[in-house]
Amino acid sequence: MALFSWQTILALRVLNEVHQRYGVEVSGWRSAIAQLQTLLKGRSFPSLWGAVAVFPNAQEALLYLDGEAYTKDTCLTVGLTRHLEMLATPGELPVEAQLPLFPAVAVRR
Repeated sequence: MALFSWQTILALRVLNEVHQRYGVEVSGWRSAIAQLQTLLKGRSFPSLWGAVAVFPNAQEALLYLDGEAYTKDTCLTVGLTRHLEMLATPGELPVEAQLPLFPAVAVRR
């Protein structure tokens, strides 16, 4: 059992990109990232290929699937494909580095 869902990790990767690329203060984007997590819940991993997270401001998040475009206002956009590729690529972390991510579970017959 993982401590975090792939949706949470994806949202955190998006937040990190927004912070690293645009220098935004992470705490100011709490509402937008929480809204992005809500939008990601219930979606299948493959359905998000080509999707874009759109942030009209630091409190809102929208999710545009492949082929859709946001044209209403100025916004910040983050493509999800690169982040999904990273999550889908096995072996990026050595097994030893991944083990602390999972709690020990007793197995019985």
